[in-house]
Amino acid sequence: MIDIDPLRWLLTVAFGGAAVFHLLRCLRPPAAWLSPVAEHRLSEMLHLVMGLSMIAMIWPWGATVPAAAWIVVFMMSTGWFVVPAVRTSRRRAVPVFFATATGTMVWMGASIPGHASAGGHGGMDMAGMGHAPVGCAGWVNALLGGYLVLAAFWWVARGMRIGGLSAATTDAVACPLDWSALCHGVMSAGMGIALLAMA
Repeated sequence: MIDIDPLRWLLTVAFGGAAVFHLLRCLRPPAAWLSPVAEHRLSEMLHLVMGLSMIAMIWPWGATVPAAAWIVVFMMSTGWFVVPAVRTSRRRAVPVFFATATGTMVWMGASIPGHASAGGHGGMDMAGMGHAPVGCAGWVNALLGGYLVLAAFWWVARGMRIGGLSAATTDAVACPLDWSALCHGVMSAGMGIALLAMA
């Protein structure tokens, strides 16, 4: 949970926008180059769940969701993205990022609900972390948050098609921006900032 109201509202708008984007991609007819379609739609649904989950995690009412629910959902999501990262022989950066981002959600799910439900002691009472020192949790949050903020720059560069980072499957002539990559950049930055705010 984040205690700074303006930041919490800003992140809510960012995560909400990303969630709406992925919802629309789930509902629209798939592009001709997408194969298989079912896998693409499931990936979009997982991104949608991530956006909505991040909104819940930064507000006090998110503490009502059991830590076990976050952990199970995002461990399965991590496994879903690990498979293509292992299976492919090239272009591993994107599935590896998705796997690490959903893995970060496992960490957040294990820590934030326990912290929020601890009765407002001011420290990080990490659920499922035994008696891990507050400093340890803070360092993990800082490292993961820094990684996600840095990754956001890569996604924005990819979305703006800087240095040939854009995916070759998108229609660069019809659309000068890769909105999907920009959306991932927003999510990555938002997650990173949320973690740094809780470090």
